[in-house]
Amino acid sequence: RAELLARLSALETQIEAQAARVRRGREMGWEVALSEQRLIALQESRDLYHSALKHLLGDALPDEPKAVD
Repeated sequence: RAELLARLSALETQIEAQAARVRRGREMGWEVALSEQRLIALQESRDLYHSALKHLLGDALPDEPKAVD
């Protein structure tokens, strides 16, 4: 269980880092379409992983993931 939650946490960390890259790219006026696609893919992966864990472990999971824009 701890390893599964650690993986979920690692996904959250990747999402936060990617969201920061997208924000920074926008601030710099760079093209961020690919970075945004990666962010969306990471968020979808997190949502699917969270859903699977919830199915396997029941309601013993932390709160629902927060949306990062």
